[in-house]
Amino acid sequence: MKSNEVRSKFLKFFKSKDHKIAKSDSLVPQNDPSVLFTSAGMNQFKEQFMGKITDFSRAASSQKCMRTADLVNVGKSPTHHTFFEMLGNFSFGDYFKTEAISWAWEFVTKVLSLPKERLWISVYHKDQEAYDIWTKTIKIPKERIVKLGDKDNFWPANAPTDGPNGPCGPCSEIFYDWTENYGCKKPDCNPACDCGRFTEIWNLVFTQYNRQSDGSLNPLPSKNIDTGMGLERITSVMQDKRENYDTDLFVPIINAIKENLKRENITPDNAWLDSQAKAIADHIRAVTFAITDGVIPSNESRGYVIRKLIRRSIMYLKQTGFEKPFCYKLVYVIADNMKEPYPEVLERHENIAGILKKEEEMFWAILKERAPQADEAFKALVAKSKNGADAAQLAFNQYDTFGVPLEISKEIARKYNLVISDDDFEKEMDKQRERSRSGTQIAGEIFAKTTGHLIQGIKSDFIGYDSLSAESKVIAIIKNDALVDEAEKNEEVDIILAKTPFYAEAGGQIGDTGLISADDFSAEVINTIKVDAAILHRVKIKKGTIKKGSTVLAEVNKGFRFLTMRNHTATHILQYALRKTLGKNVEQSGSYVTPEKLRFDFTHLEQLSPKTIAEIENLVNECIWDNYPVHTNITSINEAKEKGALAFFQEKYGDTVRVVSVENHSQELCGGTHVNATGEIGLFKITSESSIAQGIRRIEAVTSKEAFNRAQEKEKTISEISRLFKTSPENLISTAQKLAEQVKTQEKELAKHKKTSASQEADTLLDSAQNINNIAVIIKELKNYDMDALRKICDRLKSKTDNVICVLASTGLKKPLLIVGLSSSLAKKGLDAVTIIKEITAIAGGGGGGKKDLAQAGTKDEIGLRKALDQSKQIVEKFLNQGFVLDTDEEC
Repeated sequence: MKSNEVRSKFLKFFKSKDHKIAKSDSLVPQNDPSVLFTSAGMNQFKEQFMGKITDFSRAASSQKCMRTADLVNVGKSPTHHTFFEMLGNFSFGDYFKTEAISWAWEFVTKVLSLPKERLWISVYHKDQEAYDIWTKTIKIPKERIVKLGDKDNFWPANAPTDGPNGPCGPCSEIFYDWTENYGCKKPDCNPACDCGRFTEIWNLVFTQYNRQSDGSLNPLPSKNIDTGMGLERITSVMQDKRENYDTDLFVPIINAIKENLKRENITPDNAWLDSQAKAIADHIRAVTFAITDGVIPSNESRGYVIRKLIRRSIMYLKQTGFEKPFCYKLVYVIADNMKEPYPEVLERHENIAGILKKEEEMFWAILKERAPQADEAFKALVAKSKNGADAAQLAFNQYDTFGVPLEISKEIARKYNLVISDDDFEKEMDKQRERSRSGTQIAGEIFAKTTGHLIQGIKSDFIGYDSLSAESKVIAIIKNDALVDEAEKNEEVDIILAKTPFYAEAGGQIGDTGLISADDFSAEVINTIKVDAAILHRVKIKKGTIKKGSTVLAEVNKGFRFLTMRNHTATHILQYALRKTLGKNVEQSGSYVTPEKLRFDFTHLEQLSPKTIAEIENLVNECIWDNYPVHTNITSINEAKEKGALAFFQEKYGDTVRVVSVENHSQELCGGTHVNATGEIGLFKITSESSIAQGIRRIEAVTSKEAFNRAQEKEKTISEISRLFKTSPENLISTAQKLAEQVKTQEKELAKHKKTSASQEADTLLDSAQNINNIAVIIKELKNYDMDALRKICDRLKSKTDNVICVLASTGLKKPLLIVGLSSSLAKKGLDAVTIIKEITAIAGGGGGGKKDLAQAGTKDEIGLRKALDQSKQIVEKFLNQGFVLDTDEEC
């Protein structure tokens, strides 16, 4: 049975049991601070588990998941993965153990037709209820049921003793027995044994307790079911494969790895194919899906994890002798293999491959460019310390700052008899993870508490599409994270109204501002946000006292709203223009709309040319000037997508959606506020275009008044420049071109003068040279010479004598410069200008490099440079005395 069929049968089965079939959530959790990636099927249903959303009580899904805590086993273990799909069925206060167990058994034995005698069960050792259902209702022989403890059969593991606090409960697992021909072959082997004979295929979690801080387990008033069956594992069982990597989910990827290596005349050994090739297939599958869901390789948070997976894959490939981008070639294979459940991956495969290829190119450049610098760093370390912890810290710094992999650092360290312990390196990594967690505010509890726990059940009606003012009743006041009955002048609080015209920040659009008032009360609304079903107005009370239950007038700042609406509609037209100009591969990656400007992030690999930007601008403005009507309508999400409406791939939509359309141009799912016709926008002007991540571009733009103001400012600037150049705006370009030609001619004359000056300066310097060991040593500070002139002086000096070392500094420019030159005859005998300049810049501050006979550097300030020059003679003498011997018949 193919994996697609397994997935389809699972969802169809639970649909027949009156479950809502939920689409897989993004790998990037929405509104969930407790996890970095979606790691389980239940993540998207936390609101249902907590009773905040009650529109359905049963659900089933095939959820994309990512876990990276056990990377070392990926490729080596037959079942460990970073990316996987979790088939799950869920009950939110509806059915419980009897139905969950019965349906699980029905699915595996009747739908999948697995032989009953090959299935074993585990239960929590204190869960007599589950044990009785398996033995009395399902009729499982007692000898095929094992009772396990807190670690193996409680969720979360060891929660009764170790926490975390929150919902928890016992679980029961279904195992597939590969028979006594596998594993330890002991007659008493059972699922408690980790020999490999048994594969866990389904975990049924019975969430029936709420763990308290004192460790007590209080029964939940509403008991839940949360089950998880790994698609990769059940597919391996259905295809009679001992390893997940031998199923149709992975075989095409691994075959592609072999074929691409074969084209490069590389034939890896079986050990590499049996481990590293599998790890690459897993990692790039994870990377492909993560990039699809908007995660871009970077040095922070989720991007850091993705970058790590890519670089691990490259290091595995490097073991075969392959040394150029490769992984991006696997993206199409993965996308094509998963096109049935996830067509969006195939639609975006070119963009994903482009992002991955750029990341690979960058890392290969790091390996080639940074490895020599890492070598210098370890060489310097060994002169000070041979401590393994210090070496591990340096290895981590090289990895964290420059991307030099641990394997490369280990290889370099061995040259200097340094040992880098994995444990010491992991300690440094743990510190980094802690910094990352604190930076992303990952919560310690499973269900993180937010303002939402205060306002559970409170709902606001938004009426702001049709009205900008309304009388309404105050239904809640929040002050200092607590519900209060009243608030007074000068206090800053959150007010919740029964109905409100204020738009709450969402979909990239900033929240409304305005005024909430009554006869003896007024408050300035400084922001509006939505928490669950409630709209919160953050206010500063200007006059009087506000009380719960009172009636107030809510008035939106019209100017603020109208400018924001213009910019929001402009982002929709901008996306239309981008897709028309650059192609359908362009997808929204983010946006931010304020009254002052708009920002739009989109998928594209290359910088936009000025000509392309102008073309996009023109398309948007033509749409504005044609004054097309803007329509909104409510429809089902399936109907909207069938009609071609665009959806922001990171956004989570319900079954019913709002579609905003600009006639014959744009059609998007959007809950934001918009103009009635495009002509209301007035004017559109792009102010910047830049890269914010691999494969992600950003356009910033202004509209209406701000665009007009910018045009006026530019006209004013042009007039002022024209006045300075004593010409008219019409003739400004030709005047500037003439001046540029004049400057170019003068620069050529100046260059000739500098060349003559440099030659004369060289003659003067040679006359004042110091003789050290029959070598002319010249150390001098010069004024206002650029680096090109300094090089010419060095070349002139070297041409006039066979044995010369010159250390020349230039001050008076924006940045002090330093150059070290020496005769080629001295370089051949062992002297190195790079080594000398590094020792000098260590005193002056700065950095440099070059070749053995000529090195250059910039320094931080003139004071440090002069200090270094004062010590340059001793530095040169030191190197001359380190085994360097000049032939006695040679003279300077």
